[in-house]
Amino acid sequence: MSHTNMRLGVLALAAALVLGACGDGNASGEEAGGEDGEVRTVTVGMAPIATAGAIRAGMEQGFFEKHGIELKFETGTGGAALLPSVVAGHIQFATATPVSLLQARDQGLEVRAIAGWTSALEEGSNVNVVRALDPGITTAADLQGKRVAVNTLNGMGDLTIREAVRSNGGDPDAVEFVELPFPEMQAALEQRNIDAAWVPEPFGTLLEDAGAHVVTYPSDESVPGHPSQLFFTSTELAESDPDLVEAMAAAIRESAAFANESPEAVREGAAEVVDIDPGILKRIVLEQFNPEMPLERLTALGELMYSDKMIKNPPDIEGLIGR
Repeated sequence: MSHTNMRLGVLALAAALVLGACGDGNASGEEAGGEDGEVRTVTVGMAPIATAGAIRAGMEQGFFEKHGIELKFETGTGGAALLPSVVAGHIQFATATPVSLLQARDQGLEVRAIAGWTSALEEGSNVNVVRALDPGITTAADLQGKRVAVNTLNGMGDLTIREAVRSNGGDPDAVEFVELPFPEMQAALEQRNIDAAWVPEPFGTLLEDAGAHVVTYPSDESVPGHPSQLFFTSTELAESDPDLVEAMAAAIRESAAFANESPEAVREGAAEVVDIDPGILKRIVLEQFNPEMPLERLTALGELMYSDKMIKNPPDIEGLIGR
């Protein structure tokens, strides 16, 4: 796991959510209250990016309360660094990219995806984008021989950018990937410590305002519409307390469905999670929220990982989704 994800930047605080969940919830919309109404406290970690606003929106709509879950936001670390904590039971739920989760399964970590969360857009300008200030970098192929910042080495950024470079006739092995927290990428770009940066929102809009132009939307060049984040837990919790897991999954799915219908509610929620000018949040591009797990595209991502030697074994899709 990457040590850099543990560093904090100006905004590089991940959000951990402290939840209370009752014991017999399910995905059918029934309340998840226990026999005596007891509430259990669990934690879930999320990155402080715009899509976290959908959880805030779900809270406001009462989806978690309906399933016997009380949410409270706290700060902590996020990303791939959360995986060991989830496996150890220190954190019960978190979000991560499918790349990180399939790598965890490949390394023998017992994690289980419980619900879809976000996906790359199928049409239009995508959220995850590579931007550069150098006018000579205009296509993915121009990234060969350049320093490209990603938040986690050997992760989703590497995978999709390498495929974008390859599909445009460039040499992906000639790209030098540099690991930086998203909030530090703009300064590194302006100081010419890197040549390009791979960012989600709201950092893409911040770079656009700083004059950085789009080089490539690597999601479009690799697996269009691929899942970008999944909610996951440990296999141990999934098997020992399926009622709690199902209650959480049901509330997540309802929140994701609502987020797709109510983007302004997501933006309002994001303002409580990301320390950024509300005027910028109004202009950001939101990812697609996907209540289900897109198995076909998840499988395609896994196959790309295997062919690009990011995992040693064929992708364990069935183990990840528990089927």
